[in-house]
Amino acid sequence: MSTKAPRDFRPALHYTPKKGWINDPNGLVYARGKYHLFAQYGPEPHWGDIHWSHAESPDLLHWRDLPNAIAPDGLGMAFSGSAVYDEENVSGLGTPDNPPIIAMYTSHGEQEQQSIAYSLDGESFIKYPGNPVIHNTKKPDFRDPKVFKNPKGGWTVVLAAGDHVEFYGSEDLLHWQKTGSFGPDGNYSKGVWECPDLFPLTLGGREVWVLLVSMGACPENLGSRTQYFLGNFDGETFTCDGSFNKPEFIDSGFDNYAGVTFFGTQERVLMGWAANWVYAGDLPTGEFCGQMTLPRTLSLVDTPLGGPRLSCAPVSDKLFGAPVPIDGSLPGEVFKLTVSGEGAADITLSKGGGEAFSFGVDSSGEVYIDRSRAGLRSFNADFAKPEYGRISAPRFFTGPWTLELTFDRSICELFADRGTRVFTQLLYPSEPYRHIDLAGNAKAEISLMI
Repeated sequence: MSTKAPRDFRPALHYTPKKGWINDPNGLVYARGKYHLFAQYGPEPHWGDIHWSHAESPDLLHWRDLPNAIAPDGLGMAFSGSAVYDEENVSGLGTPDNPPIIAMYTSHGEQEQQSIAYSLDGESFIKYPGNPVIHNTKKPDFRDPKVFKNPKGGWTVVLAAGDHVEFYGSEDLLHWQKTGSFGPDGNYSKGVWECPDLFPLTLGGREVWVLLVSMGACPENLGSRTQYFLGNFDGETFTCDGSFNKPEFIDSGFDNYAGVTFFGTQERVLMGWAANWVYAGDLPTGEFCGQMTLPRTLSLVDTPLGGPRLSCAPVSDKLFGAPVPIDGSLPGEVFKLTVSGEGAADITLSKGGGEAFSFGVDSSGEVYIDRSRAGLRSFNADFAKPEYGRISAPRFFTGPWTLELTFDRSICELFADRGTRVFTQLLYPSEPYRHIDLAGNAKAEISLMI
């Protein structure tokens, strides 16, 4: 496989490895004044020899790479998992004055089992000598533990197990007992269940639990997608409330998978892997392959057309400066566009020569994003198919709309209808876009920030 990119496609705002491969974000945790981002990492720009990479940030915007945190061992490669800050040192792996960060991950060998590593300095990790802490001899898919504090006391981990998730409880983060399971149920989509997360949000003054499950690549989903369920957690298991009559995904675009939330933050903040397993191994980015979404704050919104829905908002408004005048030209490859209006509208970015990327609200009232003419596509046969070019989704609100697009060289994130519709898309223009055009019968206003 060639490691030379046609041109520089590295995003400026989205986290990427300097070299090599990344996929699922792992161990998202806030501890001792720092945000920690771990990820599935391979030293070459394709999947293999999977470690946990490690980066830290003071603000979720600027990341400093640290040495790899967890390496493969006799139990297998270090697959996805989570991390918590054991402030009360219930594990006994630290001290009251220096409590540990504890990472639980999947040891992927002949079986998939759950193991633990811990850190006392926030950088170097020690593997627990009693690994694995959750054994498995039967299930072929048993992975991606997400640990959280149980509101009724102790700790809970939710694990993906093929076509369902399982729950285990512990008082000390070391010894675990199964407490329940969920699925397959609740209008689930097809694909192997992976990378679950479970957390409470509020809606109208009441607590609602949100279960995220990433569904492995299958044609019905147009690749790998992340579904969410709403319901209740009783301290032992999750019950779906049947809010949706069909699968609902956290992202309406093609390129947001395996997203999980941070432990230890006041708001519920999510990051995902900005790619799709259908074509992720062939991206034309050269010595690196893979990037994360920008961090997003999650909330629940009661919508007039869809009932309760998960809403996503960019975690920071500090990425860009003040608005600049628009004269039909674009000043670079990293910018934010905000378009407000009513009715149908098509916003097109182009460079001439036939390449163009567009988004907007179509005549049927659906929000859409279209990369079918956006640039390079032949690097992967599926990426080049029409069904992976344009995608749209119905609105959950009526009347005026606002679209916010963050464009970052080879990835864009579109937020619509108070974040209830979000599209994350990869695209590879052969040259930077230089022009912006607005068409349609909408009365619209455009704001540009760089």
